[in-house]
Amino acid sequence: MGLCAASLSSCGYRSVYGQPGSQRLSVQIGQVLIPEFVAAQATASGARSELAAAGALVSGAPFPRLVVDVLRVDELSRGIHVEAGQPRAAGMSIAVTARGRVFQGENQEPSLDTGDLRRSVQVSGDSNPRVDSAAYDAALRSAAERCGRAVARFALGIPEPSDEPP
Repeated sequence: MGLCAASLSSCGYRSVYGQPGSQRLSVQIGQVLIPEFVAAQATASGARSELAAAGALVSGAPFPRLVVDVLRVDELSRGIHVEAGQPRAAGMSIAVTARGRVFQGENQEPSLDTGDLRRSVQVSGDSNPRVDSAAYDAALRSAAERCGRAVARFALGIPEPSDEPP
């Protein structure tokens, strides 16, 4: 009788952010709303890496699954300088926005939705277009991977603060 009373009077606390610690997830790419598919692959790779590091990655199992949607890529100028009378980019910020949803089974509503998470990387400008292109591609992959890691941490119940300045 005492055990029943104790269980009924418990505080009822449960984690708002995460799933039970024993849950293992597979990762799948969902919607990709950007033309750079390499960013979607890097986002999924980042999520897989983070889940693997936490011992929560399972491969080959269809459910439960973390579906990662890659929603947008933003580019923001970080300054302009003049070189030989021509304006040049001094640098830019490349940000990837993604969302994760955890599905427990086929045709079910998601049990967890991370909401939009955004991660950015700063890259300096260069007057050589080939160097700029390579730096852009590397920054895009890096931002996408960081975003995928953030989605996975959120799905694991680890609070994930924004990396954007206030």
